[in-house]
Amino acid sequence: MTTSGISNNSLMDYEGWVSNANAKAESMQNKVNSTSSTSGSKKTGSTSSVDTSSSSVFLMNYQMQLTDLEAASAKLQLSKEDNVFSKYESALSDLNKAVTDDERKAAQEAVDKAKEDIKTAMTDFADQFNKTMSFLESNSSRSSTVENHLASMKRSLMTNNALKTVGLSTDAYGKLHVDEKGLDKALNESYAHVKETMGGQFGIAERVGSKATSVLDSPVDKIVGSGSSTKGTNETENKDNTSSSNSSSSNKGSSALSSASMPDSLTSFYNFTKAGAFNLSNYYAVGMLMNTIG
Repeated sequence: MTTSGISNNSLMDYEGWVSNANAKAESMQNKVNSTSSTSGSKKTGSTSSVDTSSSSVFLMNYQMQLTDLEAASAKLQLSKEDNVFSKYESALSDLNKAVTDDERKAAQEAVDKAKEDIKTAMTDFADQFNKTMSFLESNSSRSSTVENHLASMKRSLMTNNALKTVGLSTDAYGKLHVDEKGLDKALNESYAHVKETMGGQFGIAERVGSKATSVLDSPVDKIVGSGSSTKGTNETENKDNTSSSNSSSSNKGSSALSSASMPDSLTSFYNFTKAGAFNLSNYYAVGMLMNTIG
């Protein structure tokens, strides 16, 4: 599971940042409460609150979809420890080393189970890929970034002819399906091909998993489409990023919190959520989810 910029060494910095968020949230909410009795102010605050809440829910759901997709991909990636292909090959090795009948029986059962685990992992991967695609399709109108994520996910797959060689296929709607008979045949006749096509360096699971990780590491204001659309917004965001970076580097001399991680993603989310005072609590809650995955 990927962690987006927050290490154990910078935990105290992050806790201090959250405490600061709490203070800002309380201050802003008190200000809104004091003005809510005037004409029109309550209506404006309510609208901002609804908009921010909706985006926060979207972000949290998207984070969960991507985390599940990342985990499903990892089971098939050869670069990940304890992937299903490595376990299958380990079981085959034990079978070859078996001497007695009882050892061979137990080893064969382990091989059969490991093979089924590969099938299950590929089915889980397909299911989670389809769930993520459906989520993106239903939310593609939120921003051009979400549309780009959808198109990028689609490009992660191979042509149908190539997919069929590993027991997979896509339908007219772009959904991924597993052909159990085709997959079983591929594992028996061309196991190495299945392994490399799914879990190799340029395999399907590697590409999809990398895309999920990349999105999880992205500044969330770009995802919801509420970030730097004007020069003024860019200047404000850059100022906030610089201030956050300086604060992090000066706190106990810690260099673990880089300006490419905490400042970019978390201060961007502050710029997004500060429009809705009642929802500033989502600012650090969702920020924590987006930056401490798993």
